[in-house]
Amino acid sequence: MSVLKFYPLKVREVRPETADCVSVLLEVPAELSEQFMFAPGQYLTFRRHFDHAEVRRSYSICSSPHEGELRVAIKKVEQGKFSTFANVELKAGDLLDVMPPMGNFTIKNKEKKHKEYLAFAAGSGITPIMSIMKTVLAEEPDSGFTLIYGNLSKKSIIFREAIEELKNQYLQRLSIYHIISREY
Repeated sequence: MSVLKFYPLKVREVRPETADCVSVLLEVPAELSEQFMFAPGQYLTFRRHFDHAEVRRSYSICSSPHEGELRVAIKKVEQGKFSTFANVELKAGDLLDVMPPMGNFTIKNKEKKHKEYLAFAAGSGITPIMSIMKTVLAEEPDSGFTLIYGNLSKKSIIFREAIEELKNQYLQRLSIYHIISREY
């Protein structure tokens, strides 16, 4: 059993997803690739010091293991020190202290037989679902996936373009239902 600790990882990209959400692509050195292997639906814990106080925050991985990248989405929350930092100041080349992936919100039965998946998400809750959905569609050619995704407005849909690309790629196997509660 390995001891959980933080590792400094370089930020490769900070990409705006909506007006108040960025996705952060991390660079994992070859010597840490085993520690940072992940299952779809897991999360990463980050550590940073603000005004002499340590802040730890966890964010779900939104990439799929088959994509060969480690990416999380961070939605800015009011008075959120880490989320505001990530959305306003974080840039490519910065180092972040990151703990290896954790969490049990993953696909349990790995049999590749025909299954129908149904996921409900709202706002930034799409992040672990995105990882699971991409993985199921790529690795289970006989399975279908239905996503019911709630947001305040069309502009607040995190991963809107990526979801549409998946829908176009897996037209017969992916159904998307958007629920918009308020349109501005």
